[in-house]
Parts: sequence; C-alpha cells; structure tokens
Amino acid sequence: MQTLDLTRVTTYPIAQRRNLVHLSDLIVPDAPAPAFVSEELDPVTEAIVAARREGRPVVWMMGAHVVKSGLSRFVIDLMARGVITHVAGNGAVSIHDFELALIGATSEDVATSLEDGTFGMADETGRLMHQALREGVRDGLGYGASIGRFIDTQPERFPHREVSILWNAYRLGIPATVHVTIGTDIIHQHPSADFTTLGTASGRDFLAFCASLSQLEGGAFLNFGSAVTGPEIFLKALTIVRNLGHTVARITTANFDLVSLGADYHGKLGYDDPLYYYRPRKNIVNRPASLGGVGYHITGDHIVTVPNLHHRVTAALGSVPVRSDPSMPASLGIAAEQILADLLTRHPALEPVRMDLARAFGELVHSFRAGGTLYLCGNGGSMADALHISGELLKSYAHPRRLPEGLARGLETQPDGALLLRNLEGGLRAVVLGANSALASAVANDRPDRDVGLAQELAALARPGDVLLAVSTSGKAANVAYAVQVAGAMGVTTIGLTGSSGERLAGLADIAIRVPAERTDRIQELHVLCYHALCEMLEVELFPS
Repeated sequence: MQTLDLTRVTTYPIAQRRNLVHLSDLIVPDAPAPAFVSEELDPVTEAIVAARREGRPVVWMMGAHVVKSGLSRFVIDLMARGVITHVAGNGAVSIHDFELALIGATSEDVATSLEDGTFGMADETGRLMHQALREGVRDGLGYGASIGRFIDTQPERFPHREVSILWNAYRLGIPATVHVTIGTDIIHQHPSADFTTLGTASGRDFLAFCASLSQLEGGAFLNFGSAVTGPEIFLKALTIVRNLGHTVARITTANFDLVSLGADYHGKLGYDDPLYYYRPRKNIVNRPASLGGVGYHITGDHIVTVPNLHHRVTAALGSVPVRSDPSMPASLGIAAEQILADLLTRHPALEPVRMDLARAFGELVHSFRAGGTLYLCGNGGSMADALHISGELLKSYAHPRRLPEGLARGLETQPDGALLLRNLEGGLRAVVLGANSALASAVANDRPDRDVGLAQELAALARPGDVLLAVSTSGKAANVAYAVQVAGAMGVTTIGLTGSSGERLAGLADIAIRVPAERTDRIQELHVLCYHALCEMLEVELFPS
C-alpha cells in the first residue's frame, strides 16, 4: 500500500497564521449573562448543584467552539470552584487551548489557505504539542495531562497560560481528557506527528474518562457542542463501566447545542426522521438516562448558554468556599486544601513542603482515578512507615468509605454477604515492596549484585501511570534508589519522602518532599505528619460522603 512521507510537509511560523480569537475576545465570568429563557436550564442547574452538594461528579465535555467563542474563563472558574470535576474534549479543543496559552490567540485560516495547502501548517503548534505528548507518554501520562504539564513546566514559553483550560486542570488536579480521531486535527498533518504516541495518549485518557464515569451515580454529564466525539465517547465509556458492575443509573445528562429538537425531544423517532441520526439526542439525552435518570437538550449559542449556566450554578453554590490557594491541585480540593492548611497551622515548620505535598497529592489522585496502584518502599523505620501508609489507604482512615456499587451488589448474592457488607469498606490500591520475604531472599541469593530486590519486585508488578512513594530519612538508601530508577524507566511517577538534605533520593524522584530535619527520629516524626495529611486528603477526595 502506497503512503506519503509526512516529514516532507512544509510548515510555516505561527506568526503568519490568521488569528481568529484573541485574549481581548475572551468573556469574563463577572460580566452580566445575556438574556436567555429556557425551561430546561433550571432543572439542569438544580441537578448540578445537588450533585456537588452530595459530593458527586460533574463531567464537562465540549467541542472546540466553546474555546473559539471566548468562553475558556467560565470553564476555568467552574473548575476552580470545584463545580467541574472532569473536563473532556476533542483534539481541536486541545489545539485552540494550547495556542491561547502560547500566543494569546487561536487561529482559523480555512478561507485563505485551502487552495495552496497551507491550512493548519503552523510549525510551533504541531511541533510543541507533539513534543509534549511524547514526553508525557514516556512518563505514563495521558493526552490532557501531557499538555497541561508541558505548559506548567515552561511558564516563559506560555505567557498566557492562565487562560488555558488544560493547564488549569493540571494545576488543580482535575482530570482533563482529550479524545482524538486520527486525521481530524491539524497537528496530524505536522512532520513530527507520531500516531503511536497520539493513540497511546488518547487511549489512556479514555480509561481515565471511564474511571470518572464509574463514579457518576447521582452526578451530571454535560456536553457542549460536540456532536460526534462527545456522544460516542460518553456512550461507549458508560457501557464499559456498567458492564464492569458500576451502578450509573440516577444521572442527569444535558446536551447544549445550536440544533433545536423541538419540545418532544424525548419521543421516539423512526429511521426516516433526520433527527434520529443526531447523535447527541440518542447517546446523551435519551439512552444513558433511560435507567432512572433524566436527559435534557438546551438550544442556544454557547456565548449565551454557558454564561447563564455559570451564573445560575455559582449563585446557587455561593455558600461553598472557593479555594483560597489557587495552586492547590485538587479536583474536589476545598476539603483537601483545608486539611493541608490545618496541618501547616498546627506544624508551621512544614511550610517549606506545602507545594511538594500538594503536587504529590495531585499525582496520587490522577493515578488512583485512572485505576493506578501506589507502591511504597523503605528500610527499617521507613519500611514501617510504608506499611503504616498502606494500612491507612487499604481501609478507612478518618472518614467512612462506601464499597464500589458493583462489589456491593455481588456480595448480596454470597452466603455470608450480609456479614461482609457490614464490615468491608472502600480502599485504595497500595502495595509495599519488600514485604515478600521469599522473593527478597531469592533475589539476594540469586543475583550477583546487592540491593536489587525492591527494583525486581517493582519491575514485575508496576505499570505506567502507577506511583512509587519511596521513603528514606537519609536519601542515601541504594535499594530505594534502584527502585526509583526502575520506576522512571517504566513511566511510574516517583515521590521521595526524605530529610532536609534529600541526598540521592531527592535528585532522582519526580517530587521530593524534604522535611526540615536532619536527625533520623525527628525526620520520622515529620514524615508521619505528612503522610497522615496525604491519607486524609486522598480519602476526602476519592470517597466523598
């Protein structure tokens, strides 16, 4: 089969591309909302408010028109307030969002560039986005997190990142997933396009999207303008989580679009009716809500519907505090932020590790939500700390935890199901390396070099997207350092918990929490405070009451 060589494609500087939307075009959330009358908007607002008050998710899916209409700040504000718990979009959303952060504008040059083949051939957009995706996939990230992290690590290159939805989601710890169709986005035309990387990144995001939908019972799913990707991704992901035993029935779905379905949009259509083939109606409004939920369709331009929805929701949730620390990475972060603030009030000496604790929390939330596992390791007292942490995560720590709905239903059919249901609690996957003495002695006896037991166990068990929490008071432990290096090679995020110097561990770990102490016992005292706070933050985030 004949193919074309994309590496020969000619690109041009982004400065030569015709800009469509500038920073000055972005609407601010404080502006009055345009007049809008809709009977459907009130029940959708009530469902969103009820979901957030009950700690249930609100998932926001959108097409690129939301960004191109200058509405990014509304999405960002709803994320910062803890209203949106997962934001998703197609590939075009990521491109326009990326360009806003990069040059303060997003572009569209169809009219002037189709004839000469220059449409979408801006160099920087494709080159930098593919670089971000390659680096992110290498480290076990999905598409949205890869772009968000890339923007986060280069503030000088992205002077307008405050209006980037993906960057704000990354810094807040909110899942941001991008669902691409190969060949539909301008960066797929770029010479540096790597379709294996694109598929891997978007595939990981699909799994993260499924993880969010598995918790959607009592929550809301909103789709803005995505007529193909949003409806198809939603229906397939919802099927998967229901197939896996998760109860997702009592949900509210809403589709916001320019297309009018008339008053009877819940009625059945025949195959001869053109509206039968309107995917959002079937895959968002009707089918998913048929098991006990309700679906709505709201007609109107996004520059009208989005501000009106934002104003109504924020007015109703006015008593819910907005995060006081905007750098805190937490998708439901008000409670988690308060736990961290309380820790620092009681122990102000830990102030230097505030951001490291926040970053560690964000990475752990990302991993657990995507079905990841936390691995822990250490020696002596640090091994005891690793076991202590796993014990706090595998069952309730400070608050009650519900069992997953699928497991609870399955236990009802077992002979001792009632007893088990009375006693079992939800848990987070945590594995302590080195606890298997048979493996440890075998590796020590069989291998030519010392201290590789933890590395061997991690190499056999871990997967990209998992997290390793390595504990070493001195930071010098060789076996811990080897495990961290294996994790880095596998795309496993590494967190080092150590003392003030940090030594080797701090240099190897992605995130180094160096508590301000030098004596071993004093370091361990502070370690307990740090990981107890992390355990409670994770609990309130991942097991909302």
